[in-house]
Amino acid sequence: MFGVPRRVVAVGLVVLLLGGGIASLPVAATADHGAVTGASDGAAAGVGENCTYKAETASGQRGPAVETVQSPTATTESNGSLVRIRSADMHRRQPRGQGGDTAGTAAPAAASMETGTATSGATQTKDGDVIQQTQTYARVPEEPGEVAVTVAYEVPDRVVDLETHVPAAATVTGTDGFERVNESVYEWEETTDTATISYRINPNQTIEKSGPEGSEGRYLSVDTGEWALLTRSLTPTRWRYTGQDPVRYNRTLRTAGPGAAGEEIVYLGEVATFEETAHDQTFTLAVPERSAMTASPISVLDSMANASNALRVGDRDEQVFVVAAPSGAVEWGVEGYQIGDADMWVQSRQTLDTANNVWLHEYVHSRQAYETTQETRWTVEGWATYYAAVLTLEQNRIGFDEFREQLAVGGRPVYSDVTLTDRASWTSNANYRKGALVAGRADVHIRSATGRNQTLQSVFQSLNGYRDPVTQSQFLTEVEAAGGETVRNTTATETETTATVTMWNGTTHRQLFGMIPARIGYGLPPVDRADAYRADSLYRPNAPVGGSEPIRLVTNETLAVDAVVENAGGEAGAYNVTLAVNETVVAAKQGQIEPGERTEVEVTHTFADPGRYAISVDGDTVTVVVTEPAAASVTNVTASPKEVRQGDKVDVTATVANDNGIPGTITVEFRRSDVVFAEQRLYLPPQTTTTVTRTVTLDKPGTVSLSAGDGQTTTAVDVVVSTETSEPTSTPTEILTETQTTAGEGNGFTALVTGLAMLLAALIARQRSS
Repeated sequence: MFGVPRRVVAVGLVVLLLGGGIASLPVAATADHGAVTGASDGAAAGVGENCTYKAETASGQRGPAVETVQSPTATTESNGSLVRIRSADMHRRQPRGQGGDTAGTAAPAAASMETGTATSGATQTKDGDVIQQTQTYARVPEEPGEVAVTVAYEVPDRVVDLETHVPAAATVTGTDGFERVNESVYEWEETTDTATISYRINPNQTIEKSGPEGSEGRYLSVDTGEWALLTRSLTPTRWRYTGQDPVRYNRTLRTAGPGAAGEEIVYLGEVATFEETAHDQTFTLAVPERSAMTASPISVLDSMANASNALRVGDRDEQVFVVAAPSGAVEWGVEGYQIGDADMWVQSRQTLDTANNVWLHEYVHSRQAYETTQETRWTVEGWATYYAAVLTLEQNRIGFDEFREQLAVGGRPVYSDVTLTDRASWTSNANYRKGALVAGRADVHIRSATGRNQTLQSVFQSLNGYRDPVTQSQFLTEVEAAGGETVRNTTATETETTATVTMWNGTTHRQLFGMIPARIGYGLPPVDRADAYRADSLYRPNAPVGGSEPIRLVTNETLAVDAVVENAGGEAGAYNVTLAVNETVVAAKQGQIEPGERTEVEVTHTFADPGRYAISVDGDTVTVVVTEPAAASVTNVTASPKEVRQGDKVDVTATVANDNGIPGTITVEFRRSDVVFAEQRLYLPPQTTTTVTRTVTLDKPGTVSLSAGDGQTTTAVDVVVSTETSEPTSTPTEILTETQTTAGEGNGFTALVTGLAMLLAALIARQRSS
């Protein structure tokens, strides 16, 4: 079990020791213990309900694509055009401090390639143009010890030139669209959008060891003729391109025939794959038909998923790829090997029911994102050994006695002269053994000092946030932040001196580990959850902006993110969720969270300047692109009415549109005969149309031009103004109003009543006379 912080390259090894009366001891391939040789370039219970399983055969198998870490952009001038330069895949993946040199064996003459239909790898693209590199691996059955590789590049139009390197020991068998520059460098001929290089490599890679580690020359990667297990070729690539947006680089691994591939490891041969998705990680276990599993594939996936939930230390990779390497088929030099972000292989005979749990040891390495200095190097294997044991105990796969025996080895007299911060003093795999015990004791000290409210995971999580290699002083500072000054001093003594350390007893363990303490983890919500990312500004108040990456904002917009806070522990605890922009913390929120609870906490940041930003919460990252706002435009102008008398008012209405994918703004100027009579500043969301109206009095007769625009371009409409002036006239309504009063009064009404009275008096007089 050998691992390194992943920012350089994480590699894990476990070897079987034969001395000291210990049946299985993990040993690093360090400068003290051995060197890698060969063709390195080819070379508890209860998982949550959100777990899913999937088993399938080799055909149709797919794995993750990789967008590699790329260099900062350099710029040059070419024929007056700005040309930018980027590169990728430039660093060799070698175990840090392994010692010795790597050397490849020349590949034999070309032979026919075995072909097939099974592939692995899926393209992932982001915004802008992407150079897609696809590496396809195939066995050459008639030439054991040789693997055929085809590297294909899909080159977008904005790339003006591209060069790539093949492994130094490779034998090139053909090119299409590439011209050879020297022995290992090839330049794209720019005649086709897709170009390929085919070559052969010897994947056989061994590790040399001395002393109690066993015999020399055992394999790390191999081609047996019937199957092969190897690491991918390193292909340094450099390109130049035009335009403002970067041209990115994606890498995908495939197999031409039965097999499986992750980001770094390739297996060629008949294989079945099993999948489990849990806690934002997808675990893929590839089981070759020649592998006899001691533990069932499902139980291995369950154990890793359980460990994923228990380790709240950040740096969860979306894809974890594991190969169950055939035990006994070849003379493996190690029990497990972890490389890249989260690729690993483990010998298929390895069990889960042991304190030396290789499956979990390699998984812990995949969660170590920090780099180390010489003084903190011991934490890489020491912590992986400790957490593999304690996680196995928490999963009820072993008892405390076995757990205690595993860690107590670190207190043996053989380590009495070992200082963990001094690599020269390490003997008998002290970084694994004494390192694991000191890690466990630091965990005990922190738990005891804080009433189990903090654990060593707090330190682990903090170190994962460091950009530069972690020094001893920084390590102790994080220990003090978690457990206090006394714990810092104790840890300093146990790491910087030869002080003897001892294992704690069962009573202490029950007191400090009996109830799982708060395990608080943080993360970003899925970027496809549009409402979990919101923009707040004059353009769009509290508007969803998620859904795809990158998230696009304009200057002076505030981004609100619903950060995820989850407590997977057994007790309530305090959380401190932070939002970082380009690795600088810009916002934080604190609170309490109950055990088993998951909540979302809003954190915000206002982006004042244009640029490309990486926002992150505990290692989860989403890209945000900030630009100046777009320019909205006036698309139509109307006037009402269009014919008026001198002195009348006219409403001028401008239709304003923002047809862009980002917010836009405009200052609308309303003009009368090219003289501004009103202005209105508008802020529009993306893909939005609105109207704005202003009123103007027209005093002069004739045809008047009324217009609206941004001051540069205008849209006009003509209104005719008559010389006639308005005169008041009686309307039918006014006449009715005058005669039909609610009191029954008026001249007409009085005359009618008088006439009727006179007629009635005459009739009465006539009747009396009769």
